[in-house]
Amino acid sequence: MNILLTGSNGFIGNHVAQYLKSKGHYIIGLGRQSQPYDQNTVDEYIQLDLGWGGYSPIDIPQRTSNNIDAVIHLAADMRKEPYCAEVVGANCVGTQRLLEMCDTHQIKIFLQLSSLPVIGHPEFHPITEEHPVHPYTVYHITKRTEELLANYAYEYHGIRTASFRISAPIGTRVNPKTIFPTFIRKAMNNETLTLLGKGTRCQNYVYVNDIARCLELSLHKEDVHGVYNLTSNLLISNIDLAKTIIKVLNSDSAIELHGEDPADEYVWDASLDRIFHDSGYNPDTKIEDVIL
Repeated sequence: MNILLTGSNGFIGNHVAQYLKSKGHYIIGLGRQSQPYDQNTVDEYIQLDLGWGGYSPIDIPQRTSNNIDAVIHLAADMRKEPYCAEVVGANCVGTQRLLEMCDTHQIKIFLQLSSLPVIGHPEFHPITEEHPVHPYTVYHITKRTEELLANYAYEYHGIRTASFRISAPIGTRVNPKTIFPTFIRKAMNNETLTLLGKGTRCQNYVYVNDIARCLELSLHKEDVHGVYNLTSNLLISNIDLAKTIIKVLNSDSAIELHGEDPADEYVWDASLDRIFHDSGYNPDTKIEDVIL
């Protein structure tokens, strides 16, 4: 397939581009930078900021737009206050411009990433796609809006759209300030691993290559449309994550608990029944493999 991949320079986007190319797809990267992050992961590259251009149609070469089979939308503005209006513009208007481009050029597949925390916090377990939605940031409001825009395009414009709610992606180039790489970095230096509260909050990490694999599977499955949880089998509490990292790395780090964590009792045990049924996606990555 010829795939337009937005956000191809980002952490997830670069991994997805590399994976899709390995499967024989032709990748047209789209990003804000003047040059691709890695020329080897894209066949073509278009510089375009979805947050700019107002309401005008997306302007890409006609030769390219007429030969796109699918759009995978990974680009997102994740900033917080005081950039809320810009975040809404980039994410919501940018997504709608892409969907209108799909409609204009008869591109029939549109896949995008959403975020599991659009639900707010877990109210029942396991977390299914029917869980009540209570986004708690403007960014998460935009992700829920993107889901609705995609559903509308499916219902009324015949574009097969799917939105995948991911949780805590990990892999090379992940944000170094997040808990997973922070613990690894400190354990390698035998520094103390500090946790808030009891360390009992359970997160569901998803390896970035599993995200790429699920997206590739979904390109070929006509039954894939609507909203899906896209996580993995890497559900683990913060304190068990710290212990596992210390063990795997044979570290002398100590673990220290202090303060309170208001999310101590949260368990992000997202159900994968729907995505497995529709696409065949079944993650098998082990936490030890990701640490190493």
